[in-house]
Amino acid sequence: MQYEILFIILLIIGVVATGFCFGYEAVLFSQTGEKHFNFLKYFPFELNSFKRDQKKSYLVFVIEICASLCFVVASLFFAFKFSPTHATSSYIFFAISTLSVISFNILRFIKLRNFKLHIAFTTINFFLNFLLVILYYIFFANPDYGYSIKTGVRIAEIVVLIIIVVFQCFLLMNPTYKNWSKMVKMNAEIYSRPQHCYLAIIEWGSFLSYLASFIPLIIMMFF
Repeated sequence: MQYEILFIILLIIGVVATGFCFGYEAVLFSQTGEKHFNFLKYFPFELNSFKRDQKKSYLVFVIEICASLCFVVASLFFAFKFSPTHATSSYIFFAISTLSVISFNILRFIKLRNFKLHIAFTTINFFLNFLLVILYYIFFANPDYGYSIKTGVRIAEIVVLIIIVVFQCFLLMNPTYKNWSKMVKMNAEIYSRPQHCYLAIIEWGSFLSYLASFIPLIIMMFF
């Protein structure tokens, strides 16, 4: 049970630390004279308060990195548990999960003035998360791979994974994405964007999808 206990402890620490950092940075955002931070309008990089000349921002940055490492190590514990019987697939899951965390953290530092690079990392992060969920579905829902011998567990996995896949498909294929053209740089640091910025929704939605992808891992670890 040691892997299971460490796995859930790391997940809890990661979620709490991430929530604390985002909440703290949202408060700082509102103190700059801007409106309250809106996850449907503003980008992850706009919630990044890191400043090289401010010691407090280093503390938040370190906490965020530690939170990311918690998610990575939790994925590693999952790989450790199933590596004796499913070494290849479990370490593939770990590798893709790690790349997803890295790509999101890089995206947090890429502003819209680097529009092509920003779009590139948004795309990378989205499809890494999508690939991760699809691979979970292939391996967890198929009894031939033997991740679970209980029919009820497999059905629970399938339901959760289908919900996540539908969510990501909605993020990708929403017809209102034609409004991407409104997010081009207009003047200096001023950008024109709709009230609900769908590029920002994709980025935050991909992050939520990554967090949700731990649900099937929890089911597999404990049931």
